[in-house]
Amino acid sequence: MMNPSRRLLLKLATLAAISFSPLLRLARATIYEKNDNSQESRSPLSLGVEDDGYSHVYHAKNGLPGKNLAKIIEMMGGIDSVISPQDIVVIKPNAQWWNQGMTNTDTLMAFIESVLDIPGFSGEIILAENHHFPKDNSRGWTTEERNGKFNYNELIDYFQKNGCLNVTKYHWHDGGPSVPGLHGGAEGAGVVKGPWEGDGYVWCHDKVYKSTSGHKTLMNYPVFTSSYSGVTIDLKHGAWKDGKYTDTPVKLINFSSLNHHGTWAGATAAIKNYLGIVDMTCGYRGTQPEGFMNFHYIGVKPSRVSKIHWQLEILRRKMGLGYISHLDGGAIGYFMRNVRFADLNIISAEWAGWGSRIDTSLRARTKSVLASKDPVALDYYAFKNVLLPVTPKEARSINHNYSFYDCNDPDQKDSRLRWYLKECHEQGIGNFTQDKVKIHKADLHHA
Repeated sequence: MMNPSRRLLLKLATLAAISFSPLLRLARATIYEKNDNSQESRSPLSLGVEDDGYSHVYHAKNGLPGKNLAKIIEMMGGIDSVISPQDIVVIKPNAQWWNQGMTNTDTLMAFIESVLDIPGFSGEIILAENHHFPKDNSRGWTTEERNGKFNYNELIDYFQKNGCLNVTKYHWHDGGPSVPGLHGGAEGAGVVKGPWEGDGYVWCHDKVYKSTSGHKTLMNYPVFTSSYSGVTIDLKHGAWKDGKYTDTPVKLINFSSLNHHGTWAGATAAIKNYLGIVDMTCGYRGTQPEGFMNFHYIGVKPSRVSKIHWQLEILRRKMGLGYISHLDGGAIGYFMRNVRFADLNIISAEWAGWGSRIDTSLRARTKSVLASKDPVALDYYAFKNVLLPVTPKEARSINHNYSFYDCNDPDQKDSRLRWYLKECHEQGIGNFTQDKVKIHKADLHHA
């Protein structure tokens, strides 16, 4: 006869197995999802990482924006290490906000001039952005609250009036129909299958990101025509003219600002700047395709009816099996991996908004420009070494009573900022481990 103590032990073990079997299935699902979100032809190294496994971050400070930018380019080995004379150069700034929320136009101007100064440059430069609001010529394009000498329209006008007709702009505009009143409200520019159908957004039905909560985001990207050359740019596949793709290289420069971004993501810079590339009507807040969420809403929590599900999500995270998906870092990382990865990321941090993107009383003058091919390493370094040091430790949000300092710290345990960076990295993007990042710094204070 079995010992009573042993019978009790077996009963407890059986109960434990029954109780945890959903968690085990959930763990297996998590592993499957991570594989499902990976590119089949994934390279052994993350994107943005050199062949030796290291990432390089460049930081110049205390000079004028143009001087800082020039030093960055020098440390990187010259502008021709990124741009060739015949390239179509697409620069993606942040036009959704103004003041410190928009990309500093003095830094932008210096970069454009450095490209134009390439010997024999015969290409073109297009400043392109989707701020997701109905009126294209608004916000950072027309603001009187500039970050630098110009707003974006004035910047383009400056080059045009000085004979640089190959410096133009393009307003990417959301393609499908939108639920009224949600996140900007831009809609209706058109959904196309490719450049042969004209300008609009391509919705990639074969490229789907799945979050751990079960939400899905359909990858998408813009197709747009240069007003200078008449060349149509397919951001995923390249330049198109006369009914075919050409050999002309298209370079993407991701040119962001550096700011606090509430409890949603903590702080944002290069990674989040990708949200000004994609179509926010592709999935909810859009009305199509059914069953999908857009990049901004991929992390929206399910109904309160799913309370038990979210308790399991918390347990999974504590067990190291996954993360609560109320951030879109993973969706952006999947886009980088499967649609388009920027050739260079630049952060213009002449001003850094430690508490706001637009309130000038909640910013500091950090007089910095930073750059890297690795957006994860770049954002981490910028948050830790530029934004955090100017964030007052005692400052708290008036409306929500959270600590700005804690939100802006990428090392804060279980912070949304840290999850955001890790989710992007886990799609095969950059280095999150700082011992694999080489920092190149220059202080121009006495230069």
